[in-house]
Amino acid sequence: MDDPTRAFYDALAPAYHRLFADWADSARRQAAVLDRLIGDLLGPGPHALLDAAAGIGTQAIGLAALGHRVHATDLSPAAIARLRREAAAAGVALTTDIADLRSLATRVGDRFDAVLACDNALPHLLTDADLGLAVANMAATLRPGGLLLASLRDYDRLRLDPPRAEGPRVFDDPDGRRIAFQVWDWTPDRRGYRLHQFLVVQDGAAWRADHFVVEYRALGRADLATALDAAGLVGTRWHEPETVGYHQPIVTARAPAGT
Repeated sequence: MDDPTRAFYDALAPAYHRLFADWADSARRQAAVLDRLIGDLLGPGPHALLDAAAGIGTQAIGLAALGHRVHATDLSPAAIARLRREAAAAGVALTTDIADLRSLATRVGDRFDAVLACDNALPHLLTDADLGLAVANMAATLRPGGLLLASLRDYDRLRLDPPRAEGPRVFDDPDGRRIAFQVWDWTPDRRGYRLHQFLVVQDGAAWRADHFVVEYRALGRADLATALDAAGLVGTRWHEPETVGYHQPIVTARAPAGT
């Protein structure tokens, strides 16, 4: 992830919650699904969790509220600053740091029962080299038998008929409406796209439009599996939304026992 990716999340951090009908409720529901899946794979918690793409805390805060010991990192200083404020407002205890996935193990210097990267974080790694480095660093933070868990869009399906847009979603607030939608500019080979995130907010009789831009790789399952294998992880499994109840497919893999 380079400076434009960090700049995207720095700019989006103050408004990120506005992409949801109810961000706090969504965070609670996501945490419940992830807690159940982690428990199924690792056994009863609480567990020591590293949320390595934490953003403003959409997964980390809910998981900490459920009793897990959470360390939350992200490459965006603005996102981590907001995460700290949101956690304090919710009365949730967790620890935080600023870290790029590609240097995560050095920055964190500890091992965890599970490391997470949710909400389509890994496709920001645009090259095989950067993806491999990020996955290797995530794997290096795991205890023997520990769990890597990531969620991402189903790009194998999306590349068959690349969407040009997503949304709009219209939310009615007490002080007006807001509209969130995306426009996707695909590369000719369908291996990546530039995402334009628009947020249009009503302010009395006027409207304000904010525009955020970031690059994504259309990361297929086979390419991600190759990176997981190269990092020495085993037992790669995919968990589909209709099975586990999460909004994106989730991939899990394990650190070998005794490593």
